[in-house]
Amino acid sequence: MKPSNYVKKTPLAVDYSKRRRATFSPPPLADPDDPHKIVRTRLGKDDIGKSSGTCRVAFLTRLHRRAAIEEFWCASYEEAQVFLQIAGHPDVVNFKEQFTEVPFEDLDGKQTFTRLDAHVMFRDGREVLVSIKYDEKARRKSYLKEVANIAAQTPVEVADFYAVTSRYMFHPTYRQRAEAIHKARRGWDPEADDVVLKIANQNRCRFRLQEIVEASGLGHRAQRAVVQLVGDGDIRKDLFDPFTPETELWSAAA
Repeated sequence: MKPSNYVKKTPLAVDYSKRRRATFSPPPLADPDDPHKIVRTRLGKDDIGKSSGTCRVAFLTRLHRRAAIEEFWCASYEEAQVFLQIAGHPDVVNFKEQFTEVPFEDLDGKQTFTRLDAHVMFRDGREVLVSIKYDEKARRKSYLKEVANIAAQTPVEVADFYAVTSRYMFHPTYRQRAEAIHKARRGWDPEADDVVLKIANQNRCRFRLQEIVEASGLGHRAQRAVVQLVGDGDIRKDLFDPFTPETELWSAAA
């Protein structure tokens, strides 16, 4: 996930995993006896704060094949759509909505603060603060100037990057891919997941999606498992390739 309006705060050479402790933990695990139980995130629908006067949308997703289904509250449909794109990235471990407040001095010299729409944690230790706006504002130079000012004042202990985005800043194929992963995660089939992942890890070459489905003998169960394992980052493909029988895949462990 790297929208075009992306503000780097620290050098890429930083070892993020050793630089500081993570701001929050991976998502809670599902109860194997009740895998479809919904867990609410830390934010209740009455705690939206500055967004309390806007539309509230519940977004349900499972961030990993072993994770619980969580209910995220969004201030708008736009936020829910961006959350879906974030959740579908193979290197995203977790994210929180309206989790982080950043105090800053605005361009007029006034002391104030902002609460970010999303705080995203990547598997390599990077943390990204995300401002989600409708497409016109997300591209507006005056707003990007405001965000750059906030990013410059945000301590590295809080996050490594700022991103400003809307759902339309994600490529259409990426959006379709994220939707497919979101749908696959609604299921719960650890047996099929384990079978498909074992086959993928034994294959040191690249393979087509249809080949691994056929090798498993599990039919549509394997198809769902492949999509979910791509979402988890255990099986890899190009971020902008759609899911088709001919899609080229490879094991992350290869």
